[in-house]
Amino acid sequence: MSSGILKANELSEIKEVLASDQASTMIERDVYWPKWDTPWWYFLLLEETDRLEEVPVETFKELLMCADRQFLHSFPISEDELPENLNPYTEIVCFCFLGSLMRLASKVDFDAFAWLPWAKDWIHRYQLPDGGYNCDEAAYSGSGKGSLISTTVMLEGMLAYVKFSGNYDEFGKNIEKAVSYLLKHHIYLSTKAAEIDGTEWDKIIFPRFYEYDFSRGLEAVLDFVLQTGKKVRRSNMEKAISLLEKKLSEGLNHSEKQWLSEEKTISYYIEAPVLFKDMANVPLVMKKLNSTAENPFVVAKLNAIKEKLNQAQSNGQLV
Repeated sequence: MSSGILKANELSEIKEVLASDQASTMIERDVYWPKWDTPWWYFLLLEETDRLEEVPVETFKELLMCADRQFLHSFPISEDELPENLNPYTEIVCFCFLGSLMRLASKVDFDAFAWLPWAKDWIHRYQLPDGGYNCDEAAYSGSGKGSLISTTVMLEGMLAYVKFSGNYDEFGKNIEKAVSYLLKHHIYLSTKAAEIDGTEWDKIIFPRFYEYDFSRGLEAVLDFVLQTGKKVRRSNMEKAISLLEKKLSEGLNHSEKQWLSEEKTISYYIEAPVLFKDMANVPLVMKKLNSTAENPFVVAKLNAIKEKLNQAQSNGQLV
């Protein structure tokens, strides 16, 4: 048995795949797992390839409804907060999922919190003292340190949501704290501007899903600047800006990290989840986009970030 049943060889096939009965069946079973051939990842791929107009509305509604039913309505910090018989891998929302859901829903004109009202308080409740968020619950009972990827995805989600709702004040302070966190980390480094061990965040990744590279954090900060009209310190962005210029000058046109096939996943055999014994199944359409072959979406993304950078500079917002 395979980890999933949804298959798409080309981007043009995803709309039909997501509108299928198979997609509904998989969402009913689990809105998230397995990677990478279930509806959630295809929705994200449509976003990354600028095809959100192809999102089937009814399938997305079903995903929102099932997410409300599937997930625990809090983020447990310790084991004694876990309800009996709860599977923490399939029934607890991570901040990468929440931020992505906020972002994606807002872009297709859905209010994520109309479907998951309990999650709205998470933005205030679970922001760490340093301004970050972290999918590792140990950060809330121990280090108190945010994660660059969790924080960036939550920032993306908050920015998209306040743009959709028109109410910046609701999450404005949280957004500004998250931006401050990224700037303190020079977008992709430690607070001392040193490379973080075990990361390759100087390499461009496509598709991103929940992965991180410097361009993602840089774009999130630029989106904040352009969306709000506020100013930020350029000095804390300088290393990321230099990397962007380098990639553009070199004519980078593909993902620099082929990572999708390296991931393990939760699989389903009959209806029981099997935890992280199988490698994730990579649909052909994703293999093509995560290869060393020329990829127009990488080129378009880098150029789009450069345009945002130029606009922010022209506005005098990088000081």
